[in-house]
Amino acid sequence: MLSVVNVSRQKDYKVLVKFNDGKSGVIDFKEILEHDHRNIIRELLNLNMFKTVKIQYDTLTWDNGVDFAPEYLYEVMR
Repeated sequence: MLSVVNVSRQKDYKVLVKFNDGKSGVIDFKEILEHDHRNIIRELLNLNMFKTVKIQYDTLTWDNGVDFAPEYLYEVMR
């Protein structure tokens, strides 16, 4: 089962994510957030809210309740 084991916020909307299989990479959330029209997702365009990113339940979560599946994060990782 894929899970996030480490997250480090980088500049702006970028985070460095490490997975339990040893792979890691940077995810730039700017475009992801801008193209999603759900209000709860767009709240993360506020950098103060975006900065609340943390690992919970084996994936990335934010204080407003947003989370993304680890499999999705793995796919969009660069």
